[in-house]
Amino acid sequence: MTRMKLAAAAALSSLALLTGCATPLAGKTPDEATRKVMLQNWQNASYNFDAQIGFDKLVFTDRDSKLAQPDIADTIDQVGRAVRVNVSGAVDAPNGRVEAIPELRFERRNLLASIKVPLQFHAQDMSLLVDPSAVDLFLPSLRKQSGKFIRAKLPAEMASQIPLKAMYQAMPKIIDDAYAQADKQAFSFQPLDAYAGEIGAHYKLRMDLSREQEQKLTLQMLDGLAKVAREQAKQPDDKSGAEAMIRLVQSLVKLDPASGDKSRTVSDIYASRGGDLLALRQKVHVEAPEFSGDAYVNVRYSHYGKPQFVYQLSENDIVDFDKLDMPDWLKDTDKLLPGEHAEAPAAAAAAEPQAQAAQPQTKPKKKRKARRAQ
Repeated sequence: MTRMKLAAAAALSSLALLTGCATPLAGKTPDEATRKVMLQNWQNASYNFDAQIGFDKLVFTDRDSKLAQPDIADTIDQVGRAVRVNVSGAVDAPNGRVEAIPELRFERRNLLASIKVPLQFHAQDMSLLVDPSAVDLFLPSLRKQSGKFIRAKLPAEMASQIPLKAMYQAMPKIIDDAYAQADKQAFSFQPLDAYAGEIGAHYKLRMDLSREQEQKLTLQMLDGLAKVAREQAKQPDDKSGAEAMIRLVQSLVKLDPASGDKSRTVSDIYASRGGDLLALRQKVHVEAPEFSGDAYVNVRYSHYGKPQFVYQLSENDIVDFDKLDMPDWLKDTDKLLPGEHAEAPAAAAAAEPQAQAAQPQTKPKKKRKARRAQ
């Protein structure tokens, strides 16, 4: 009996080893493995995340600028190091819900200041929900809705021009095509480190991209999204919808001044045996004519398939933005928007010269006589 148990245990162990080798990343080149991890992360977009963003160094190098003076430059560097953005949240793409809780922190040895603004996005009605408690000191009407989220929705006409579902479904191919065009030499397998052991990662991949390579990657993804938006548009010639917004982002990326060859982003990608993205740790070095800096972006993923939302909101927890009693100084802001309000002043200005021309000229004549009398 003992021999049979030992034989069964050995067989199970052998089977486990064999199946363990047949992982989604087994036998793939570094670039193929990276593409697989990124695709799987998008296709299984249901998880929690925690991110930290900050600076390790920030130096102004323009000698003609006062910001480059030693005392001021040191202060800026210290402030840059003390500022950090933490973002925790949850993604549930199948149900069209995203939660993000960004926190801006300023922290030194004996000083701590922070502000949080919890957000939720619901794709079903294209609405953004915001917890306004961080700013309700300045808006007394918000304090009347204490504890409630403020909801703002895109107008139905505008929302209908954004093919969100089609763009989401197209993203796997867009991502894969973009990474496939990147330089294969930019990808590599790395030895596992202590952090990999801490999070249970079985793979560590590195992606080392120059500023130009990273820019091309971003532009190609944006171009793919723009094509999807154009194909889904009811009126292909209409440039006021999603495609126009994406093209605007593209132009901003293109207009971004090119940094030197020393600007790079090194991304360490930690993946599980099954190819799930467990963590992403980036080191970003920027070299510009005015300044140089070292930034970091660290993201940890968890609760795959079962994201945990901090806020479970019902209609009783929400008030629509247009139902708020806003102060007068905010009510007047609609006059700054294009439309009827913008056309009214123009029409009034055009009518004013005509009205003046229609008035009798008796008063000006009297003024001239008065001046002659003087």
